[in-house]
Amino acid sequence: MTPASQIDFSYKIERTRRRTVAIYIDPARGVLVRAPKRVRDSEIEEFILKKSRWITGKLAEVQKRAADIPCHTYSDGDVFHYLGDGYVLRICEGKRGASIVGREIMLCLKPGDPPESLRQTLKKWYSDMAREKFSERVTYYSNAIGVQPNRIAVRNQARRWGSCSGKGNVNLNLKLIMAPPGILDYVVAHELCHLRHPNHSPEFWNLLAKTVPDFAERRRWLKENGHKFVL
Repeated sequence: MTPASQIDFSYKIERTRRRTVAIYIDPARGVLVRAPKRVRDSEIEEFILKKSRWITGKLAEVQKRAADIPCHTYSDGDVFHYLGDGYVLRICEGKRGASIVGREIMLCLKPGDPPESLRQTLKKWYSDMAREKFSERVTYYSNAIGVQPNRIAVRNQARRWGSCSGKGNVNLNLKLIMAPPGILDYVVAHELCHLRHPNHSPEFWNLLAKTVPDFAERRRWLKENGHKFVL
């Protein structure tokens, strides 16, 4: 057992209805330990001691990922991604809106607009571009797979890249518009395959592999780089 003196991290215990003890590394909240109400604190502490080396490694990974996250200033010269490529933000005066010109995103504001209008305008532009691009790719893969979603929604979610409800509604993360096209295609195909197989059964993975043969490579890329896309 790892000596308690070697534990150099804090943790929070949450009592739940789950049957076993589980550890989660949350970037915002740190180490979370979810445990059944019947489990004694001493048992939880022993479990954490056994997992301390794993926890320390995961905390180091979280810190490294956090260092890779861009800290946007939303000022002239800032760099934002669109479909995998970086574009320099240029602020100008004119009719409120944004557009790509060469390797720059030209973001225009009206004279006297408050500072928060800059971020709002850029986010609206990303949302408009996402709805257009996502619709195009959903149509393509719907035809390829032979399914028809009920509704497509673009959401600015913190963790999930996509989801599919039992009613056939597909949600896609707004930040996917910042990723390379192949990564967007992977998430779209993944969610649409759930319209045929609402689980992660072998049939689901076979259908996804047939639709996107290198899905595992794209999935790995998203897991390793997705945290870099922030808005």
